[in-house]
Amino acid sequence: MRALAVLAVAAALAAPTAPVGAETVSGIVQPARIVSLAPLLEGVVAEIAVEEGQRVRKGEVLLRLDDSVQSARIALARAAAEAAGEIRRAEVAAAEAAAVLARTRQAAQAGAAREWEVRQGQARLEAAQAALQAARERVEIERRRLALEQAQAELHLLRAPFDGRVFRLDAKPGATVTRATPVLTLADLSTLEAVLYVPARALSRLREGMAVEFGLGEPVEASVTASLRHIDRLIDPASARFRAVFVFANPEESMPAGVEATLDLEALP
Repeated sequence: MRALAVLAVAAALAAPTAPVGAETVSGIVQPARIVSLAPLLEGVVAEIAVEEGQRVRKGEVLLRLDDSVQSARIALARAAAEAAGEIRRAEVAAAEAAAVLARTRQAAQAGAAREWEVRQGQARLEAAQAALQAARERVEIERRRLALEQAQAELHLLRAPFDGRVFRLDAKPGATVTRATPVLTLADLSTLEAVLYVPARALSRLREGMAVEFGLGEPVEASVTASLRHIDRLIDPASARFRAVFVFANPEESMPAGVEATLDLEALP
């Protein structure tokens, strides 16, 4: 039995050694831009303007909260801002005071009016002019209030912060939502990124902007060329690794997010 064991060990030592696989690091591919959006105000959802899977442009309205009260406030502010009656009345009063003062001065020059009557006419004109200025300032304030109410109305709208695709809707018309309630997930798949934690010994072989080849896992099963966008210069002492962010273009959105990306460190220059 002992002889058989010795022969088995000898045979194992004589067998060819299996090749050591290349050292690799892996990470998950994610959209470079992805956000969960919540409304800016608490309210009731009046309209959802998009559907899941729909592509949207930056600034496009995605959702609208009920703004009936705000619309009434805007109508009231607009009526006040566009009211011209007070200014017109003050203009007429100022014009009449100026005419009276002119006649009084003419009369004074002819000896038919006294100095105190001229001063009184001057005071009336200045009071009328001050009333006109106050009326104009009140209308300007109302115009600014209208602009404020219109800006407040914009808070009832949820707009796309960037070009992307709607991937999830978590609200329906009639639902009450808050600022802490994510209602929609928006992602831009035109640029994908993979965050990898690379061994510190590979730091000298990487530089920002360099191109590297990645292998993508199922269901893609393909290779892509990515650019190294960022290297963290803070190495984690526990794992002796640093964070590196690689990005690659996906203009046709042909590749999904969520697949595994693998980098062969032995293939680095």
